[in-house]
Amino acid sequence: MTNLIQANPVIFALDDDSDDLALLQLLLRKGGVEYPLQLFHDGEEAIAALSKALESSLKALRPLLCFVDVKLSALNGHDVLRWIRAQPALDHLPVVMLSGSQHPRDVTAAVQYGAQCYLTKYPQPAVLREVVDEAERFLQGAPADECFRLPTNQLLVRGRRL
Repeated sequence: MTNLIQANPVIFALDDDSDDLALLQLLLRKGGVEYPLQLFHDGEEAIAALSKALESSLKALRPLLCFVDVKLSALNGHDVLRWIRAQPALDHLPVVMLSGSQHPRDVTAAVQYGAQCYLTKYPQPAVLREVVDEAERFLQGAPADECFRLPTNQLLVRGRRL
């Protein structure tokens, strides 16, 4: 099994609302997540950071996982997710879509474009801890179909409601 986690991984979080980013950060800390967060306020900023990491072979910065808000002001979250999935070097990056929307169209698009799960805002700290634990398992080589099977009805795995 390949271990894709580097010594100092970070969690990427993308949301155009600073208050939502601050709340996500607080909820992650309350859930016992110790990884540093790299916060982005728009899709272009996040793509630029990931592009820079790709240029340096992801040695300088390897995200453990990426939280992406679905509804962003310019480039939406689904566009960012499609860009991530179009990069072969980011194939193993778990992406968790966050949204205030439970609209089936948003959920279906997230699954179709390759998100590992979809969380409605605002998940409990324990749920976020489970997501991070599953991302660690996935990047340590656990089979994809065994990861992100979390005990909450807020999550989807490849189009199936849990």
